[in-house]
Amino acid sequence: MVPKWRRAGQHFGADASGAVALIFSLVAPVLLGAAGTALDYVTWTRQQAHLQTAVDAAALSAARELTITSADQARIDAIARSIVLARLDAAGIGHVPMVAATLSDATTVRVEVRMPRQDTFAGLFGIAPGELAADATAILSGQRKLCVLALDASAAQAVYLKSNSWLTARDCDVHSNARHAAGISTDSGIQVTAAKVCSSGGFTGQGSFRGGTRLSDCAQIPDPLAGRAALTVGSCKASNLQVVDRGAPGSRYRLTPGTYCGGLFIGGNSVVQFDPGEYVISGGPFVVDSNAEVAGDGVGFYLTGANARFQFLSNARVDLDAPTGGPLAGLLFYEDRHAGEMREHEIKSNYVSNMTGTIYLPKGRLVVDATNEVAQQSHFTVIVSRQILLTANPKLVVNANYGLTSVPVPKGLGPSEGTIRLAD
Repeated sequence: MVPKWRRAGQHFGADASGAVALIFSLVAPVLLGAAGTALDYVTWTRQQAHLQTAVDAAALSAARELTITSADQARIDAIARSIVLARLDAAGIGHVPMVAATLSDATTVRVEVRMPRQDTFAGLFGIAPGELAADATAILSGQRKLCVLALDASAAQAVYLKSNSWLTARDCDVHSNARHAAGISTDSGIQVTAAKVCSSGGFTGQGSFRGGTRLSDCAQIPDPLAGRAALTVGSCKASNLQVVDRGAPGSRYRLTPGTYCGGLFIGGNSVVQFDPGEYVISGGPFVVDSNAEVAGDGVGFYLTGANARFQFLSNARVDLDAPTGGPLAGLLFYEDRHAGEMREHEIKSNYVSNMTGTIYLPKGRLVVDATNEVAQQSHFTVIVSRQILLTANPKLVVNANYGLTSVPVPKGLGPSEGTIRLAD
Protein backbone atom coordinates (compact mmCIF):
# COMPACT_ATOMS: atom_id res chain seq x y z
CA MET A 1 0.00 0.00 0.00
CA VAL A 2 1.40 3.42 -1.07
CA PRO A 3 1.62 5.94 1.72
CA LYS A 4 -0.68 8.90 1.54
CA TRP A 5 2.21 11.35 1.51
CA ARG A 6 3.71 9.65 -1.55
CA ARG A 7 0.40 9.60 -3.37
CA ALA A 8 -0.02 13.34 -2.56
CA GLY A 9 3.52 14.04 -3.84
CA GLN A 10 2.76 12.28 -7.08
CA HIS A 11 -0.31 14.41 -7.55
CA PHE A 12 1.66 17.52 -6.65
CA GLY A 13 4.33 16.73 -9.26
CA ALA A 14 1.79 16.13 -11.94
CA ASP A 15 -0.03 19.31 -11.06
CA ALA A 16 3.22 21.33 -11.08
CA SER A 17 4.26 19.98 -14.49
CA GLY A 18 0.90 20.84 -15.92
CA ALA A 19 1.03 24.32 -14.44
CA VAL A 20 4.47 24.94 -15.93
CA ALA A 21 3.30 23.71 -19.31
CA LEU A 22 0.27 25.95 -19.07
CA ILE A 23 2.31 28.96 -18.05
CA PHE A 24 4.87 28.31 -20.84
CA SER A 25 2.10 28.00 -23.40
CA LEU A 26 0.80 31.37 -22.28
CA VAL A 27 4.15 33.10 -21.98
CA ALA A 28 5.88 31.65 -25.06
CA PRO A 29 4.07 33.82 -27.59
CA VAL A 30 4.91 36.88 -25.54
CA LEU A 31 8.56 35.83 -25.34
CA LEU A 32 8.67 35.06 -29.03
CA GLY A 33 6.94 38.34 -29.82
CA ALA A 34 9.43 40.24 -27.68
CA ALA A 35 12.34 38.46 -29.32
CA GLY A 36 10.89 39.00 -32.78
CA THR A 37 10.21 42.66 -32.09
CA ALA A 38 13.75 43.03 -30.78
CA LEU A 39 15.06 41.57 -34.02
CA ASP A 40 12.81 43.93 -35.97
CA TYR A 41 14.07 46.81 -33.85
CA VAL A 42 17.65 45.94 -34.83
CA THR A 43 16.53 45.88 -38.48
CA TRP A 44 14.78 49.24 -38.11
CA THR A 45 17.89 50.76 -36.55
CA ARG A 46 19.99 49.47 -39.44
CA GLN A 47 17.46 50.79 -41.98
CA GLN A 48 17.39 54.17 -40.29
CA ALA A 49 21.17 54.44 -40.38
CA HIS A 50 21.33 53.52 -44.07
CA LEU A 51 18.47 55.90 -44.79
CA GLN A 52 20.24 58.82 -43.10
CA THR A 53 23.50 58.05 -44.87
CA ALA A 54 21.69 57.97 -48.22
CA VAL A 55 19.90 61.26 -47.53
CA ASP A 56 23.13 62.98 -46.46
CA ALA A 57 24.85 61.83 -49.66
CA ALA A 58 21.90 62.93 -51.79
CA ALA A 59 21.82 66.41 -50.26
CA LEU A 60 25.57 66.90 -50.74
CA SER A 61 25.47 65.68 -54.35
CA ALA A 62 22.49 67.88 -55.19
CA ALA A 63 24.16 70.92 -53.63
CA ARG A 64 27.36 70.19 -55.56
CA GLU A 65 25.32 70.40 -58.76
CA LEU A 66 24.69 74.07 -57.98
CA THR A 67 28.35 74.82 -58.65
CA ILE A 68 28.33 73.59 -62.26
CA THR A 69 24.98 74.45 -63.73
CA SER A 70 21.89 76.56 -63.27
CA ALA A 71 19.74 75.86 -60.24
CA ASP A 72 16.92 73.70 -61.55
CA GLN A 73 14.36 72.06 -59.28
CA ALA A 74 13.67 69.10 -61.57
CA ARG A 75 17.37 68.33 -61.98
CA ILE A 76 18.07 68.60 -58.25
CA ASP A 77 15.12 66.30 -57.49
CA ALA A 78 16.31 63.70 -60.03
CA ILE A 79 19.86 63.70 -58.66
CA ALA A 80 18.67 63.31 -55.06
CA ARG A 81 16.35 60.43 -55.94
CA SER A 82 19.00 58.55 -57.91
CA ILE A 83 21.53 58.85 -55.07
CA VAL A 84 19.04 57.62 -52.43
CA LEU A 85 17.93 54.64 -54.52
CA ALA A 86 21.50 53.64 -55.35
CA ARG A 87 22.62 53.83 -51.71
CA LEU A 88 19.66 51.83 -50.40
CA ASP A 89 20.01 49.22 -53.13
CA ALA A 90 23.69 48.78 -52.26
CA ALA A 91 22.65 48.27 -48.62
CA GLY A 92 20.19 45.55 -49.60
CA ILE A 93 17.11 47.55 -48.72
CA GLY A 94 14.47 46.81 -51.31
CA HIS A 95 11.74 49.17 -50.25
CA VAL A 96 11.12 52.08 -52.62
CA PRO A 97 11.17 55.29 -50.62
CA MET A 98 9.41 58.57 -51.24
CA VAL A 99 12.09 61.17 -52.00
CA ALA A 100 11.52 64.92 -52.09
CA ALA A 101 14.24 67.48 -52.76
CA THR A 102 13.62 71.18 -52.21
CA LEU A 103 15.77 73.94 -53.69
CA SER A 104 14.97 76.76 -51.30
CA ASP A 105 17.44 79.20 -52.88
CA ALA A 106 20.53 79.09 -55.07
CA THR A 107 22.68 77.75 -52.24
CA THR A 108 20.52 75.39 -50.14
CA VAL A 109 19.10 71.94 -50.89
CA ARG A 110 16.90 69.96 -48.48
CA VAL A 111 16.21 66.26 -49.10
CA GLU A 112 13.49 64.34 -47.26
CA VAL A 113 12.86 60.58 -47.47
CA ARG A 114 10.10 58.38 -46.05
CA MET A 115 9.75 54.62 -46.37
CA PRO A 116 7.86 51.77 -44.64
CA ARG A 117 9.61 49.84 -41.89
CA GLN A 118 10.76 46.36 -42.73
CA ASP A 119 8.58 44.34 -40.30
CA THR A 120 9.29 40.59 -40.01
CA PHE A 121 7.75 39.69 -36.64
CA ALA A 122 6.22 42.82 -35.16
CA GLY A 123 3.12 42.74 -37.30
CA LEU A 124 2.30 39.23 -36.12
CA PHE A 125 1.85 40.47 -32.60
CA GLY A 126 -0.42 43.42 -33.17
CA ILE A 127 2.27 46.08 -33.54
CA ALA A 128 0.98 48.54 -36.13
CA PRO A 129 3.04 49.06 -39.31
CA GLY A 130 5.16 52.15 -39.27
CA GLU A 131 7.56 54.12 -41.41
CA LEU A 132 11.04 55.55 -41.18
CA ALA A 133 11.94 59.11 -42.12
CA ALA A 134 15.17 61.03 -42.58
CA ASP A 135 16.13 64.45 -43.87
CA ALA A 136 19.27 66.45 -44.58
CA THR A 137 20.02 70.00 -45.68
CA ALA A 138 23.19 70.84 -47.59
CA ILE A 139 24.44 74.41 -47.86
CA LEU A 140 26.80 75.79 -50.49
CA SER A 141 28.84 78.67 -49.09
CA GLY A 142 31.80 80.73 -50.27
CA GLN A 143 30.86 79.80 -53.82
CA ARG A 144 31.11 82.30 -56.65
CA LYS A 145 30.57 82.18 -60.38
CA LEU A 146 32.49 85.11 -61.85
CA CYS A 147 31.56 85.57 -65.49
CA VAL A 148 32.03 89.29 -66.28
CA LEU A 149 35.07 91.23 -65.06
CA ALA A 150 36.12 94.75 -66.08
CA LEU A 151 39.83 95.12 -65.23
CA ASP A 152 40.21 98.91 -65.47
CA ALA A 153 41.05 100.02 -61.94
CA SER A 154 40.36 103.74 -62.22
CA ALA A 155 38.17 104.81 -65.13
CA ALA A 156 34.59 106.00 -65.02
CA GLN A 157 32.17 103.75 -66.95
CA ALA A 158 34.44 100.72 -66.90
CA VAL A 159 31.14 98.91 -67.38
CA TYR A 160 28.74 101.11 -69.32
CA LEU A 161 25.27 100.14 -70.52
CA LYS A 162 23.33 102.59 -72.64
CA SER A 163 20.52 102.85 -75.17
CA ASN A 164 18.14 100.27 -73.61
CA SER A 165 20.73 97.50 -73.58
CA TRP A 166 20.37 94.41 -71.36
CA LEU A 167 23.01 92.33 -69.67
CA THR A 168 21.70 88.96 -68.47
CA ALA A 169 24.08 86.94 -66.31
CA ARG A 170 21.38 85.22 -64.31
CA ASP A 171 23.53 82.60 -62.55
CA CYS A 172 26.85 84.39 -62.11
CA ASP A 173 28.56 87.59 -60.99
CA VAL A 174 29.40 90.86 -62.76
CA HIS A 175 32.35 92.77 -61.30
CA SER A 176 34.08 96.08 -62.02
CA ASN A 177 37.52 96.84 -60.57
CA ALA A 178 37.17 100.59 -61.16
CA ARG A 179 37.43 102.63 -57.96
CA HIS A 180 35.62 105.51 -59.64
CA ALA A 181 32.24 106.53 -58.21
CA ALA A 182 30.80 105.84 -61.67
CA GLY A 183 32.67 102.58 -62.21
CA ILE A 184 29.42 100.96 -63.38
CA SER A 185 27.20 103.34 -65.30
CA THR A 186 23.72 102.75 -66.76
CA ASP A 187 21.19 104.80 -68.66
CA SER A 188 17.45 104.65 -68.07
CA GLY A 189 15.84 101.61 -69.69
CA ILE A 190 18.86 99.48 -68.88
CA GLN A 191 18.34 96.06 -67.28
CA VAL A 192 21.06 94.06 -65.53
CA THR A 193 20.20 90.60 -64.23
CA ALA A 194 22.92 88.80 -62.27
CA ALA A 195 23.50 86.76 -59.15
CA LYS A 196 25.61 89.66 -57.90
CA VAL A 197 26.77 92.96 -59.37
CA CYS A 198 29.82 94.33 -57.59
CA SER A 199 31.63 97.63 -58.14
CA SER A 200 34.94 98.48 -56.49
CA GLY A 201 33.77 102.07 -56.78
CA GLY A 202 30.12 102.93 -57.24
CA PHE A 203 27.11 103.06 -59.53
CA THR A 204 25.55 105.90 -61.51
CA GLY A 205 22.49 106.08 -63.73
CA GLN A 206 18.91 104.88 -63.78
CA GLY A 207 19.38 101.24 -64.74
CA SER A 208 17.35 98.43 -63.23
CA PHE A 209 19.21 95.67 -61.36
CA ARG A 210 17.47 92.35 -60.86
CA GLY A 211 18.03 88.84 -59.59
CA GLY A 212 20.59 89.32 -56.82
CA THR A 213 22.57 91.81 -54.79
CA ARG A 214 24.22 95.07 -55.88
CA LEU A 215 27.29 96.07 -53.88
CA SER A 216 29.66 99.05 -53.86
CA ASP A 217 33.22 99.30 -52.49
CA CYS A 218 34.00 95.69 -53.40
CA ALA A 219 37.57 94.45 -53.29
CA GLN A 220 39.34 94.50 -56.63
CA ILE A 221 39.89 91.12 -58.29
CA PRO A 222 43.37 90.60 -59.76
CA ASP A 223 43.46 89.54 -63.40
CA PRO A 224 42.81 85.78 -63.11
CA LEU A 225 44.50 85.18 -66.47
CA ALA A 226 47.62 87.27 -65.84
CA GLY A 227 49.78 84.15 -65.74
CA ARG A 228 48.49 82.71 -69.00
CA ALA A 229 51.38 82.37 -71.46
CA ALA A 230 51.32 84.26 -74.73
CA LEU A 231 51.33 82.29 -77.96
CA THR A 232 54.31 82.15 -80.29
CA VAL A 233 53.77 83.94 -83.58
CA GLY A 234 54.95 81.53 -86.27
CA SER A 235 55.57 82.05 -89.95
CA CYS A 236 52.67 83.38 -91.98
CA LYS A 237 50.21 80.80 -93.22
CA ALA A 238 48.56 83.55 -95.25
CA SER A 239 48.89 87.31 -95.60
CA ASN A 240 45.96 89.74 -95.83
CA LEU A 241 43.67 86.83 -96.59
CA GLN A 242 40.18 87.71 -97.80
CA VAL A 243 37.54 85.00 -98.06
CA VAL A 244 34.62 86.37 -100.05
CA ASP A 245 31.70 84.37 -101.45
CA ARG A 246 33.40 81.07 -100.71
CA GLY A 247 31.72 77.87 -99.60
CA ALA A 248 28.07 76.91 -99.18
CA PRO A 249 25.94 75.39 -96.39
CA GLY A 250 26.52 71.89 -97.74
CA SER A 251 30.15 72.46 -98.64
CA ARG A 252 31.85 74.83 -96.23
CA TYR A 253 35.10 76.58 -97.08
CA ARG A 254 37.69 75.30 -94.59
CA LEU A 255 40.36 77.26 -92.79
CA THR A 256 43.13 75.58 -90.81
CA PRO A 257 45.11 76.72 -87.74
CA GLY A 258 48.16 78.90 -88.15
CA THR A 259 49.30 82.53 -88.29
CA TYR A 260 47.28 84.89 -90.47
CA CYS A 261 49.43 87.93 -91.05
CA GLY A 262 47.77 91.25 -91.82
CA GLY A 263 44.47 89.98 -90.41
CA LEU A 264 41.68 87.81 -91.79
CA PHE A 265 38.57 89.06 -93.61
CA ILE A 266 35.53 86.84 -94.24
CA GLY A 267 32.65 88.43 -96.12
CA GLY A 268 30.07 88.25 -98.85
CA ASN A 269 28.01 85.08 -98.60
CA SER A 270 30.91 82.94 -97.42
CA VAL A 271 30.22 79.85 -95.31
CA VAL A 272 33.42 79.02 -93.44
CA GLN A 273 34.42 76.19 -91.11
CA PHE A 274 37.42 76.64 -88.81
CA ASP A 275 39.24 73.39 -88.14
CA PRO A 276 40.13 72.85 -84.45
CA GLY A 277 43.27 74.55 -83.20
CA GLU A 278 44.95 77.90 -82.53
CA TYR A 279 44.62 80.83 -84.93
CA VAL A 280 47.07 83.70 -84.56
CA ILE A 281 45.69 86.92 -86.04
CA SER A 282 48.75 89.13 -86.44
CA GLY A 283 49.02 92.76 -87.51
CA GLY A 284 45.42 93.23 -88.59
CA PRO A 285 41.77 92.60 -87.64
CA PHE A 286 39.71 89.44 -87.75
CA VAL A 287 36.53 90.56 -89.52
CA VAL A 288 33.35 88.65 -90.32
CA ASP A 289 31.05 90.86 -92.40
CA SER A 290 27.97 90.99 -94.60
CA ASN A 291 26.08 87.69 -94.69
CA ALA A 292 29.10 85.51 -93.98
CA GLU A 293 28.74 82.55 -91.65
CA VAL A 294 31.55 81.11 -89.55
CA ALA A 295 31.59 78.06 -87.28
CA GLY A 296 34.25 76.23 -85.36
CA ASP A 297 34.48 73.69 -82.54
CA GLY A 298 37.69 73.73 -80.50
CA VAL A 299 39.05 76.99 -81.93
CA GLY A 300 40.89 79.85 -80.23
CA PHE A 301 42.08 83.17 -81.63
CA TYR A 302 45.20 84.99 -80.41
CA LEU A 303 45.19 88.66 -81.39
CA THR A 304 48.60 90.31 -81.61
CA GLY A 305 50.32 93.22 -83.35
CA ALA A 306 48.98 96.45 -84.80
CA ASN A 307 45.17 96.68 -85.07
CA ALA A 308 44.64 93.04 -84.09
CA ARG A 309 41.02 92.88 -82.93
CA PHE A 310 37.82 91.05 -83.83
CA GLN A 311 34.79 92.58 -85.53
CA PHE A 312 31.51 90.80 -86.21
CA LEU A 313 29.62 93.17 -88.47
CA SER A 314 26.38 93.51 -90.38
CA ASN A 315 24.53 90.16 -90.62
CA ALA A 316 27.51 87.94 -89.80
CA ARG A 317 26.58 84.61 -88.24
CA VAL A 318 28.97 83.32 -85.58
CA ASP A 319 29.00 79.89 -83.88
CA LEU A 320 32.27 79.20 -82.04
CA ASP A 321 33.44 76.93 -79.20
CA ALA A 322 36.83 77.37 -77.53
CA PRO A 323 39.45 74.60 -77.38
CA THR A 324 39.22 71.92 -74.70
CA GLY A 325 43.02 71.61 -74.47
CA GLY A 326 46.28 73.14 -75.65
CA PRO A 327 47.66 76.66 -75.05
CA LEU A 328 44.26 78.29 -75.57
CA ALA A 329 42.22 75.81 -73.54
CA GLY A 330 39.00 77.56 -72.60
CA LEU A 331 39.97 80.79 -74.39
CA LEU A 332 37.97 81.82 -77.43
CA PHE A 333 39.74 85.19 -77.85
CA TYR A 334 43.03 86.20 -76.25
CA GLU A 335 44.32 89.73 -76.79
CA ASP A 336 48.09 90.18 -76.52
CA ARG A 337 48.91 92.06 -73.30
CA HIS A 338 51.19 94.35 -75.32
CA ALA A 339 48.34 95.52 -77.53
CA GLY A 340 47.53 99.21 -77.87
CA GLU A 341 45.38 100.77 -75.17
CA MET A 342 41.57 100.64 -75.51
CA ARG A 343 41.43 98.85 -78.84
CA GLU A 344 37.75 98.13 -79.53
CA HIS A 345 36.53 94.61 -80.26
CA GLU A 346 33.06 94.87 -81.76
CA ILE A 347 29.96 92.73 -82.01
CA LYS A 348 27.56 94.57 -84.30
CA SER A 349 25.74 91.63 -85.81
CA ASN A 350 22.37 90.35 -84.58
CA TYR A 351 23.35 86.75 -85.32
CA VAL A 352 26.26 86.08 -82.97
CA SER A 353 24.49 83.21 -81.23
CA ASN A 354 27.24 81.04 -79.75
CA MET A 355 30.52 82.08 -78.17
CA THR A 356 31.24 79.26 -75.72
CA GLY A 357 34.44 80.04 -73.85
CA THR A 358 36.33 82.99 -72.41
CA ILE A 359 36.84 86.34 -74.12
CA TYR A 360 40.07 87.81 -72.69
CA LEU A 361 40.84 91.42 -73.67
CA PRO A 362 43.21 92.77 -71.00
CA LYS A 363 43.99 96.01 -72.84
CA GLY A 364 40.85 96.54 -74.91
CA ARG A 365 37.18 97.32 -74.74
CA LEU A 366 34.43 94.88 -75.68
CA VAL A 367 31.69 96.76 -77.55
CA VAL A 368 28.34 95.05 -78.10
CA ASP A 369 26.39 97.23 -80.52
CA ALA A 370 23.51 95.10 -81.79
CA THR A 371 19.73 95.13 -81.61
CA ASN A 372 19.14 91.50 -80.73
CA GLU A 373 20.25 88.75 -78.34
CA VAL A 374 23.97 87.96 -78.39
CA ALA A 375 25.60 84.68 -77.23
CA GLN A 376 22.24 83.29 -76.11
CA GLN A 377 23.01 79.76 -77.36
CA SER A 378 26.40 79.50 -75.62
CA HIS A 379 26.73 76.93 -72.85
CA PHE A 380 28.78 79.54 -71.06
CA THR A 381 30.55 82.79 -71.81
CA VAL A 382 33.12 84.47 -69.59
CA ILE A 383 34.24 88.03 -70.33
CA VAL A 384 37.43 89.55 -68.93
CA SER A 385 38.06 92.91 -70.56
CA ARG A 386 39.59 96.21 -69.59
CA GLN A 387 36.24 97.87 -70.26
CA ILE A 388 32.82 96.77 -71.47
CA LEU A 389 30.30 98.86 -73.41
CA LEU A 390 26.78 97.79 -74.43
CA THR A 391 24.90 100.15 -76.73
CA ALA A 392 22.14 100.28 -79.39
CA ASN A 393 19.72 97.96 -77.55
CA PRO A 394 21.63 94.66 -77.45
CA LYS A 395 20.72 91.84 -75.10
CA LEU A 396 24.00 90.22 -74.10
CA VAL A 397 23.31 86.81 -72.56
CA VAL A 398 26.09 85.43 -70.35
CA ASN A 399 25.18 81.83 -69.61
CA ALA A 400 26.84 79.79 -66.86
CA ASN A 401 26.01 76.18 -67.76
CA TYR A 402 29.57 74.99 -67.23
CA GLY A 403 28.61 71.35 -66.85
CA LEU A 404 27.04 71.11 -70.30
CA THR A 405 30.27 71.42 -72.28
CA SER A 406 33.79 70.01 -72.18
CA VAL A 407 35.24 73.49 -72.77
CA PRO A 408 37.09 74.30 -69.52
CA VAL A 409 36.67 77.48 -67.51
CA PRO A 410 40.07 79.03 -66.71
CA LYS A 411 41.06 78.90 -63.05
CA GLY A 412 39.78 81.89 -61.11
CA LEU A 413 36.75 82.33 -63.34
CA GLY A 414 33.42 80.59 -63.59
CA PRO A 415 32.56 78.48 -60.56
CA SER A 416 34.80 78.70 -57.54
CA GLU A 417 35.09 75.56 -55.47
CA GLY A 418 33.15 76.86 -52.49
CA THR A 419 32.32 74.80 -49.43
CA ILE A 420 29.46 72.32 -49.25
CA ARG A 421 28.37 71.22 -45.80
CA LEU A 422 25.43 69.61 -44.07
CA ALA A 423 23.42 71.92 -41.86
CA ASP A 424 23.52 71.18 -38.16
